[in-house]
Amino acid sequence: MATRLDKILACIDVRTEIGLEVGALTNPIVTRDMGQVRYIDHATTDELKEKYAHDSTIDIHKIVDVDYVWGKEGLPELVGQDATFDYLVASHVVEHVPDFIGWLKEIHAVLKVGGILSLVIPDKRYCFDYHRQLTQVADVVEASLHHYRKPSPRHVFDYISSAVMYDDSIAWGNTVVIEPQKIKPIYSEKEAWRLAQRSLFEDQYVDAHCWVFTPQSFFDLLESLINLELFDFKVEQFYETAGCEFYVSLKALNLSAMDVGDRQAFQIASLPPNLSDQTPAVFEPSPPPISPVETTLSPQKIIQLQRKKDHQAGKIQRLTLRLAETRRELVAIQSSKSWQITAPLRWIQNRALRVLSKK
Repeated sequence: MATRLDKILACIDVRTEIGLEVGALTNPIVTRDMGQVRYIDHATTDELKEKYAHDSTIDIHKIVDVDYVWGKEGLPELVGQDATFDYLVASHVVEHVPDFIGWLKEIHAVLKVGGILSLVIPDKRYCFDYHRQLTQVADVVEASLHHYRKPSPRHVFDYISSAVMYDDSIAWGNTVVIEPQKIKPIYSEKEAWRLAQRSLFEDQYVDAHCWVFTPQSFFDLLESLINLELFDFKVEQFYETAGCEFYVSLKALNLSAMDVGDRQAFQIASLPPNLSDQTPAVFEPSPPPISPVETTLSPQKIIQLQRKKDHQAGKIQRLTLRLAETRRELVAIQSSKSWQITAPLRWIQNRALRVLSKK
């Protein structure tokens, strides 16, 4: 069975190739003793140490030496226009980038033809993005047209206001059966509002998950970008969700070597077939047990019920006989001469009663 590292490096040979890793912080996928790798982050090493100085979960002494600070400048400008790399690894990074389309294009610009972009992507069904809406193509198109270099106030507010924990964990994996009462918000909407304002008015970089995916929604997005001629890769390898993340390796294409139509068909053919996008199982408590109905009757109770049944049957029989007798008497009366002789009198009487009722 492939390990996590096997999946990430499935299309990469770190021993012979030169690569980049984004957002390694204290836990790089590719260490310098494994091969030639350079590290990219949103801040310098010293700035990262200052940022995490009071974070008990981060050992600042293990923060890697950052080679390139990617933010205001594009990646090609950072590494040099002529620099090309064999691969770029980004674990839990792509969902943070403000301009999804622009980010991919910058990476394509620094990869060799056939170079690999290896992505590890959180599956929103199994982490704190659980309640958020999936990213749509319109979302990434808008970000690209605005050339966002930091998360927008909308990104920040949606991310902060929707983040949840499950059973006190921010990621829980795809083997958990969800019990809704264990889902709790991490932040308040007021905190989200405050940070969104700070992002806009104080020009601060407020980190956020700008994009939200499942495997199927991710490949649906790529298909739309292929049709728009905004995607410069093909899918080389894919591993379905394990725990809270899935793995995608993209291969950089030579855009000038293929006709647009042929390239699009080639790219779309590389997308995995339809995947299961089933939402996590939700625990439904069993209904309370129903009190058992008394099924064992005492002999005395049986005798009482039988007597009651016999009494009701006799009563029905007597009423039926009385009804039949009454019908026979009525037929006999209506057939008699006296009934026929007095018929005019009954008509006059009924007529008079109707006239009086109208007054």
